[in-house]
Amino acid sequence: MSDHNTEYLDANNAEKGQNRHLERVITPGGHPADFSQPAIPPQHRKYGNPVPLGLTSFGCGFFLASAYTLYARGVHTPNVMVPYTLWVVGNVPRKYIFVTFGVITAYTETDGTLSPQFNQAIGLYLMAWMMVTILFILGSLRSSGAVLATLSFTALAFLTLGIYQFNGSNSARIAGGRFLLLKMQTAWWGAMSGFWTRDTTFTWIKIDPIDMSPKNN
Repeated sequence: MSDHNTEYLDANNAEKGQNRHLERVITPGGHPADFSQPAIPPQHRKYGNPVPLGLTSFGCGFFLASAYTLYARGVHTPNVMVPYTLWVVGNVPRKYIFVTFGVITAYTETDGTLSPQFNQAIGLYLMAWMMVTILFILGSLRSSGAVLATLSFTALAFLTLGIYQFNGSNSARIAGGRFLLLKMQTAWWGAMSGFWTRDTTFTWIKIDPIDMSPKNN
């Protein structure tokens, strides 16, 4: 330890600004002393997007509801589509829409029979959720074309199917089934626009959701 170039300097003395050359300061073990305090590097994390899964499930359920409403494959039971129409709505994107629509259920008597008031009650129920969907539409005007179209066709489907439940109009039933088909297509459009990314598939496989959010200049 006779080397006159060897000096020991702890962190406290270094902070006090003693007149020594830091490049000559070494630790007792013979290593260069380093009193720097580098900042923690930023962590860039990518969060999962639940919207594609919700829209995919939403569209699939409404495809079944549309098929039952349009009497596909000879299915003519008029109320088969009601549980699907009401239950699958719990898969709308945006978590507040998720929770709101997720509480919808259907009701029948314990013996399985339908009272004369059942269709009227279902019609009122569909009209109520049509109004709720309109509120969600107003809150999605600056989101994307896919989401806005999905909610719009959902509201129209509720409206026409509610009319069908009120008076048994065959035209309203057909219109409701077609709106359900359109809603299924726009839901899958929005779902795949969020799922088909450069992280999951080829770059040329891409769908534009028509982003309508305000851009910062």
